[in-house]
Amino acid sequence: GILAPVWRAALRAGAGLDILATGMHLDDGAAAIPSEFTSRLQLGGSSLGGGGVQKCAEAMGDIQRFAGTCFAAAAADAILIVGDRLDMFPAASAAVASNIPLVHLHGGEVTEGAVDDRLRHAITKLSHYHCVSGEDARHNLLAMGEEPWRIAVTGAPGLDTLRAAPVLSDAEFVAETGLARALEAAGGAVADLRLVTVHPETNGDDPLGPLAAVLNALAKDTGPTLITAPNADPGGAEARRRILDATATWSRARFVDTLGPRLYVNALRRARVMIGNSSSGIVEAGLFGLPVIDVGTRQAGRARGANAIHAAARAAAVSATLDRVLKGPRRHAPSALYGDGESGPRVVAALAGAIRNPAILTKRLPVQASSVT
Repeated sequence: GILAPVWRAALRAGAGLDILATGMHLDDGAAAIPSEFTSRLQLGGSSLGGGGVQKCAEAMGDIQRFAGTCFAAAAADAILIVGDRLDMFPAASAAVASNIPLVHLHGGEVTEGAVDDRLRHAITKLSHYHCVSGEDARHNLLAMGEEPWRIAVTGAPGLDTLRAAPVLSDAEFVAETGLARALEAAGGAVADLRLVTVHPETNGDDPLGPLAAVLNALAKDTGPTLITAPNADPGGAEARRRILDATATWSRARFVDTLGPRLYVNALRRARVMIGNSSSGIVEAGLFGLPVIDVGTRQAGRARGANAIHAAARAAAVSATLDRVLKGPRRHAPSALYGDGESGPRVVAALAGAIRNPAILTKRLPVQASSVT
């Protein structure tokens, strides 16, 4: 969803395109990638699996070896990576040995409650060029010492995918998500839907605290609920088990691994509220003005619109905030804080200009050491 608009724009511009997929994408194999791109797809490395830290570290090593092998064989003009995840950092690290310009999407953002925050900033310093989602991110990169010419404000290309997704009818959406039973049990309509995504809070004392708070709050709620799976961060497997245990006893709830861009955007268009700690509650949901309850500190520090309300990782706080949201407006004014849904071509244009710059590989400090007294 995030990279497909960039890939399409690159192909339209006549660029060659090789796609390396690893980490969580291995769970679904080639099915995780839109079929229009699979002719140049390479799958390898390992999935983090959501287990313990040792398994995670071993998988990161596998990813680095896979990426390094691919980069060594490629005659590439640039390597394009997105984000901040544990399974992205080893690919960025492997790129250093290739000395191919590394272009980073979504740098400069802040998520204090996740280790992703440190990984994102580390990738920034390894990268030669940055396509950022907004002005806040640009200012953060400047504060980190990145040269201004290396930063382009392109917006978040994942919004392009959401903008382009077809609008489904309520009946189509209910049928494709399997929500009919949950809606009947709740005695509600699709417009009452609670959309829930909770990931481990990997930089916190209690990584599964936000999930416990959300599940305990939802246990007292009566609305129809659609819950998607946590990511593959350490603790993700245990989080998934707890979600399955809870939803097994809630006839008004439906669990799905992932909705995919087509169903997800239609969930954002019609849900009553989103609950959890996913970045999509801050980045994507704002485009639709969907009220969001951001639980815990995973997304702390990330720029957000008026639609996102913070709640502490306690069941009582989540319940009180949900009650307040349900009494408030169904929608907020759409936010363009992270872009307008036209980012893919901007990323490709910025990338094309960057790799033609003869200075691209030489990164300089903003203040040379010799001038410091």
